[in-house]
Amino acid sequence: MDLLTMAIKNEIREQYKSVRKFSMAIGIPQSTIVSALHNGIGGTSYDTVLKICRKLSINMYDYSPLYNTNYHGMSIMAAYSQLDEKGRYVIDTLLDIELKRCKGTNYEEDIKKAVEAVKE
Repeated sequence: MDLLTMAIKNEIREQYKSVRKFSMAIGIPQSTIVSALHNGIGGTSYDTVLKICRKLSINMYDYSPLYNTNYHGMSIMAAYSQLDEKGRYVIDTLLDIELKRCKGTNYEEDIKKAVEAVKE
């Protein structure tokens, strides 16, 4: 999947939770958006891509999200969006622990809580 299609797919999930809701918000038929995501955005008209990218705040120069990321970051976001609630909780907790470790603050109690939560 190309980076633009992946970026659009991720932003729709993050901002609208479903293609249907995004379709209604932007005024583009759901079938058009589903087709573009399935076949790759490259075959979609420029006007439609422009409208989608503007609505989702995706950078039109390099088709990346406006926040700074790279391909590895995009693949992590794509994987994260496929996790269930428990999986997202585990990743969020681990990220918080790592940030505390990097800042030099105490994180050992957080590790104990995270291990207990995973066991449940």
